[in-house]
Amino acid sequence: WDSTGASTEPIIRVEATTADKVLYDVQFIESSGDTLLVVSGDPGILLYKWSAFLNAMDNLIDGNVVLEPIAKFKPHPSPSGAFGEAVEINCTSYSAVDNMLYGGAGDAFGCYQWDLRSEKLVGTFGGAENNRCSGDYLHDVLSIPNNNHLVLTAGEDGAITFWDGKERKLIETMNVQNTMNTNKQSVSWQAQNKGFGSTQQWSSGSNLWVSSMDNKGDWLAAVGGSESGNNMSLRSGPNTAGFMATWHLPTRTFNSGSVTRESYNAITYNQNLDSFVSGGNNGRLTFWDSATGECTGRSGCTPSMIYTLSCNTVPSMIVAGGTGGSLDCFIDRVKASNFTT
Repeated sequence: WDSTGASTEPIIRVEATTADKVLYDVQFIESSGDTLLVVSGDPGILLYKWSAFLNAMDNLIDGNVVLEPIAKFKPHPSPSGAFGEAVEINCTSYSAVDNMLYGGAGDAFGCYQWDLRSEKLVGTFGGAENNRCSGDYLHDVLSIPNNNHLVLTAGEDGAITFWDGKERKLIETMNVQNTMNTNKQSVSWQAQNKGFGSTQQWSSGSNLWVSSMDNKGDWLAAVGGSESGNNMSLRSGPNTAGFMATWHLPTRTFNSGSVTRESYNAITYNQNLDSFVSGGNNGRLTFWDSATGECTGRSGCTPSMIYTLSCNTVPSMIVAGGTGGSLDCFIDRVKASNFTT
């Protein structure tokens, strides 16, 4: 799309996979002097040179273009699958320090690590030696290479797991629900009408999941949700509630948390506002002070469910994507335009 909002029609369409496959994550990275578009989902990971998109737009006849990825990375066949089928890659994170690409999956291998120079699979973060064979889906992976090659994974098990990315060794696993219950004095309870009170812990029998993480320097923020019972699909139902929590990364110390009426699917750090921005099942962006973790405001979105967020510094812009194939563009906290597929 044209980010200036001059037109709400797509400029170019590229079919990355067949109609029966799903794509979950898209991001830009800078690798070896090239701008690459990283696309992940059911096909694994597809790498495109962004220059190929720009050349296609300069020579555009119609909106549909065929572009081949420069590389394809696929996870192992799932050891728990009935027929050994490959599993999807739900999320990616890139380390520019050592040119490594990490992909979070939904199998017992958990997180995959590829070397972009050699285009080879280096290893995985999981397996019996790390007691991570539960098969819980990973929703996010976050590489922080300037912090001793730290890699964080999070997902359906309700935990944030810290890894040594260089050695692929487990450092520590933090259960978010237990952490917030233990540090109630640092938790703001905003989920009245959801079975939570000002002094109550999380409801008995609730299942906590961690959906997204981001960091500002040494500070980590994470969001997710909780549901009673074992139905993990009702993320917009009446029994859902969510959380936003922050930690000090070097000491892995809990800093602050909020239990909310809504569950969250995405969080990102906005440098211009010096705030973390989250989105979920309430159709709004929520802004959090990066130092205190306090909610500082909300902005309404077109999608009723927000699945993904991205921030740009120059020009200052926040993009929110969600249900209905809709993208909202915000200048700081004000919605400036909407695009629909």
